[in-house]
Amino acid sequence: MGLKIVMVTPYPFKPGMVVGGIESVASSLVPALAAQDSVEKVTVLRFHHGEVPVHTRTDNEKLEIRYLRGQSRLGVLTRSILEVRQARRVVAELQPDIVHGQEIAWRGDVATQASPQSVVTVHGIIHHETKLSAETRLKDRLRLGLVEGMVKRVLTSAKVVISTSEYDSRLLVDMIKGQRVIIPNPTEPAFFELAPSGPTEPRLLFAGVLMPRKNMEGILRAFAQAQKQVPGAKLAVVGPHRDPNYAQSIRDLAQQLGLNQHVEFIGHVDNDQLRAEIKQARALVMFSREETAPTILSQAMAAGKPAVASNVGGIPEMIRANESGFLVESEDEKALAEGMVMLLKDQDGALRMGALAHEIAVQRSEPNTVARRTVEAYRMVPGIRGKGLGIRD
Repeated sequence: MGLKIVMVTPYPFKPGMVVGGIESVASSLVPALAAQDSVEKVTVLRFHHGEVPVHTRTDNEKLEIRYLRGQSRLGVLTRSILEVRQARRVVAELQPDIVHGQEIAWRGDVATQASPQSVVTVHGIIHHETKLSAETRLKDRLRLGLVEGMVKRVLTSAKVVISTSEYDSRLLVDMIKGQRVIIPNPTEPAFFELAPSGPTEPRLLFAGVLMPRKNMEGILRAFAQAQKQVPGAKLAVVGPHRDPNYAQSIRDLAQQLGLNQHVEFIGHVDNDQLRAEIKQARALVMFSREETAPTILSQAMAAGKPAVASNVGGIPEMIRANESGFLVESEDEKALAEGMVMLLKDQDGALRMGALAHEIAVQRSEPNTVARRTVEAYRMVPGIRGKGLGIRD
């Protein structure tokens, strides 16, 4: 018999309608895991706070998604007690070999409390992000200690911690008590199918949740400089927002900079529209103050698009500087503008860079490769080594 896996992760309510990076990763990784010969079944636990079209979905005989109602408030304070109880019931029912939490925040906390045979994947350094937010938000100042305690619990309890970059692995090494492994995030096959890129209009793309950490203000100010040198340049801004006031401040800034005719705020899109936006773009632009391994960067690379991005976190592990894209120092708006201009003015150069970006993405992010490496990580958990291979420990 093969491995039985329970994965605690956000997962699309409707196929193709993906919200956020972790959900995108899960929608690529879960089917690829279920397709592995050494895997008997994958059961996804997708907690939610509202209405759902179905409570259980079976995509095939090896893949089931259970949509379970979770806590809408006080999850960190109560250690996600409602989700943990439900996860433990599923674990008692299914007797999985592995419970895999997709993040080191509350989903990882649920996974490690539900089973001693737990694996977690790092998607963002949440305690560092909370610390940054705590500088301006009272709510995050109050919850910082709770978040730090949660992350410590998760990293000391998990038998294997999967990092998605060397960056987060280095940052967390002293907190991890189990095995460590680095596996880049997978990217859906449909993004690879967009390559090779053809010629495009001088159009840049930002895609992500609108939040201060993404430094959309800096992108707009840099784009205003670039647009003066490339008058026909456009910037598409794709993604949801969490704070309506912040989102409005971004729109107001675009107006103040005289960019109303050059910046298009598109909002949240499904995967089909995201692929269409990537296909139209000359290049991706990112100016985050902190990132681990951004999903949108992997998707753009898979599609054969270069990027100009800040040299922070795990981004320099993904971009080969001046070959598959440009790296600029965080907060250096002049350098960001220069990178934008080079890509906007040089179509042939952008195509060459994008072709190399696609090759790098194939090596890093092809889903079946990531799934095989993930199964290898599961075999690092005590008692799992030979499961599904006819080998005894």
